[in-house]
Amino acid sequence: MGRQIIFIILALNCFHFFAQKNYYNDFYFRPGLIKASATITPGRMLQNKANSIYLNGFLEYVVDYNYSFRGEIFQFIDAQYSIDSRFKDPNYMNRIYFGGFRHFGKKNFKITTGAQMGVFMVDFDYSAFERQFYVAPSFALKVGADYYVWDYFHFFANLSYVNSKIRGTQIGTQKMDELLFSAGLGFQLNTIKTKTKREINR
Repeated sequence: MGRQIIFIILALNCFHFFAQKNYYNDFYFRPGLIKASATITPGRMLQNKANSIYLNGFLEYVVDYNYSFRGEIFQFIDAQYSIDSRFKDPNYMNRIYFGGFRHFGKKNFKITTGAQMGVFMVDFDYSAFERQFYVAPSFALKVGADYYVWDYFHFFANLSYVNSKIRGTQIGTQKMDELLFSAGLGFQLNTIKTKTKREINR
């Protein structure tokens, strides 16, 4: 009888250990996560009245279960302009941002909001003989959703409002605000040991 009780206690302890291990493994979003991706991002130039296309890439580090820091770049590819567009066919246009993000939700589905500060750079040809390069401060507000499906992959969708203004153009100060949408497959790598169950449930 005593041996049976000892066997049952050992079996329960083993079950508890493996249950905890599976519980931890179910949480793919956790502190120490490095996330990255690159995708094609369509956008809408709000004042310039054009539909834009960017190559968007980001690198993000998760500091705890609620917060992360992200660096991000938007490299202009092309745009479809309208008759109301004042700036067309830039030689170069780039947006670079860095900021913090807040994550909401349980387990592997997260709603994300964030704010980033950065810089907007653009180069235009006014004519065959006149070319101008502009650099301006910029900020971005972002909302999105992430779904983590494995230790190394997640799906994401983000909507960004980016604000910027260039001064000293031939037609005066011009706002270059845009709405940018990005979605796709993200990659991640965990750099630290999984936290305890108590920390996960915070």
